[in-house]
Amino acid sequence: MPRPDGTVAFCVGTGRCGTTFITELLGLEPEIAASHERLRLAACYHMFCKWHGIPSDAEGFLVDRDLVVANDLATRRISFEASALLSHSIAELHERFDARFLLLVRRPDACVASFAVRGWFLEPIAWRDRSKPPSIPDAANPRHFFGRNLPRGDHEFERWSQLTQLGKLGWFWAARNRAILDQFAALPPTRRSWLRLEDFDYARYVALGTFLGYRPTIDAARFAQLADSRPNTGPNRPLALEAWSEQGSREFEAEVAPVAEALGYEYRIAALAAGASPLARPARDLTDVLAAL
Repeated sequence: MPRPDGTVAFCVGTGRCGTTFITELLGLEPEIAASHERLRLAACYHMFCKWHGIPSDAEGFLVDRDLVVANDLATRRISFEASALLSHSIAELHERFDARFLLLVRRPDACVASFAVRGWFLEPIAWRDRSKPPSIPDAANPRHFFGRNLPRGDHEFERWSQLTQLGKLGWFWAARNRAILDQFAALPPTRRSWLRLEDFDYARYVALGTFLGYRPTIDAARFAQLADSRPNTGPNRPLALEAWSEQGSREFEAEVAPVAEALGYEYRIAALAAGASPLARPARDLTDVLAAL
């Protein structure tokens, strides 16, 4: 299939990492058709197949996106979708659209605290033979079942199953970001970028325009107004650090440490609770991040 006449870009990540904010922001730009997590079931199922190594032809997943991308580019110069659900589909989307990818990351304790109050990984997983992918129970939400990574292999799954919810979520944060970075390593440097949500100021917004190929029209005041509105925060307050158990904190730190250090995050709960900056050092070039993992 011929590639579309225009720029196609995707923002990926763990979820709860700023994808709604960046979609609303770019949606204000006249050159960009911006969307958030569309065609969810197909995206989740493709993610599940990729994560568990299930042989699957991607054409059904891709033809739907052909249509929505073509619709975007009929009226705008850039098609942009922010979706954590596409985080394991990078190779296919790059080949199809010559797409550009932005990894948006957020401090691990904030992501985990947000997932925790939403009940992630509280229910037992029905999975006996871990040499095979799990099957979906009838009562399960398909998007939740297919879209939430689980450890692969008997030993790793058993280890994970013994963790607290905070430890399990720490594993997820690290596993998802590491998987994205592994895929980024195979992309041309001009087609990949990364950004910490905590660094996302107006200057970096202007730099994002250079990466995606548009000239920003939003001024600094409008950017700050949208950032302060905290879109998609939801009614449930994230689990406060003071409420984290000692065991959960230890497990979380052990699970996130290698990836958090590569991304320049402070992840020690006692330090964060005492007021330490979540940014342990300035963001590094993506090439240096990849080399650190």
